[in-house]
Amino acid sequence: MEKRLTSTNFPDIELIPFALKLNDEYLKKQYLGWLKDKDVIRLIGSEQLAKKNINKSFIEESFKRFTSKHCNGFFIFHKFDNVFIGTAKLDKISKFTNSAEDGILIGEKKYWGKGISKKVYSIILDYAFCILNLNKVSGGCNEKNISMIKTFKSMGYKHEGTIRKSDNIEGELSDHLYFGILKEEFIQKKNAKF
Repeated sequence: MEKRLTSTNFPDIELIPFALKLNDEYLKKQYLGWLKDKDVIRLIGSEQLAKKNINKSFIEESFKRFTSKHCNGFFIFHKFDNVFIGTAKLDKISKFTNSAEDGILIGEKKYWGKGISKKVYSIILDYAFCILNLNKVSGGCNEKNISMIKTFKSMGYKHEGTIRKSDNIEGELSDHLYFGILKEEFIQKKNAKF
């Protein structure tokens, strides 16, 4: 996947494929900085990210995964400020089930609370459903990640399940929530806005 994703509705945001940034050492270093920032990764609940040894080889493995045939990874570029601010992905893309799993990370904290996640989700869901012709996109987050839960709900995702006490957030076990959105739900919500 080497196509940049944009939307006329959100001229400030562009999603740039990892495949176009394979040799960008500065961006790799920035990405590593996001993953080492405890505030940024605190509510992700990833055992790998909780370990202190996140290094350049971890970033290289991420680039391999996010450019594989079953994953489309993107850097979130804020065009007005000319800065990369995070990542987004469609992972585990299956043509058999016409589905994928999403993910987003806003690494630059000054962009938190500014509605960036909703813009990114609008762009990536439009790509998933209208270009890749998927039928479903799923995602999840920790129960304490209130802003992500609000984003899922505002985008039209439905709560599909809870895995109780499955995330370890700073030594405390808490629930992981799963959400999903179908193509027809996204199209209906999209058409209702315009």
